[in-house]
Amino acid sequence: MKLKAVLMVLLFFLLLPCAKAYVFSVRLNINNTDNTVYIPGVGQKPANNLGTNTVYTNPPHFYLASFLNNVLTGLAAGTGNSLVVNTGEKNHSIEITQNLENSEIFLIFTRGNWKNIENVIKIIESGEFLLEVSPTFGFGLGTLYPVKLILFYSELNLTGSVMFGKGSHKLIIENNGFENEKPIINIRSE
Repeated sequence: MKLKAVLMVLLFFLLLPCAKAYVFSVRLNINNTDNTVYIPGVGQKPANNLGTNTVYTNPPHFYLASFLNNVLTGLAAGTGNSLVVNTGEKNHSIEITQNLENSEIFLIFTRGNWKNIENVIKIIESGEFLLEVSPTFGFGLGTLYPVKLILFYSELNLTGSVMFGKGSHKLIIENNGFENEKPIINIRSE
């Protein structure tokens, strides 16, 4: 199975002065429709039958899992506004949307299935996950499956370049005003 996971981080900034009004969305595009997707409160669905931008606003937990042949890709968060799933012609996507302030969404890429996330979601919801001795979801998959992080939003002027290695990192997203009627958003690490 060829699987290339591309994390599309979409930033939706409303033109309101209050930071609490900003919404942060992380979408994971998975280049196949063979996987099974688990949606909390709904259950398992074939990736080729998720619908077009199907939104779940009141799930019991904010995570989504896409898995096939013991390879798990997913997203998990302690809180959120919605879960979104989508089927395309040759791919499917899973997405979590939450308020930008204090946002935290985990990218999961390991062996297993949705139960790997279910086993740790209460710790994530409590805010204690990163305090664990080894906050992981399982075993790494080596270099066989590349993961790329891409920021994309045509109505923003994104500045900054950040590269991360292994471990836990803090990503800082700052609104630095406007240029040519587009918000200038700087991205950096701490």
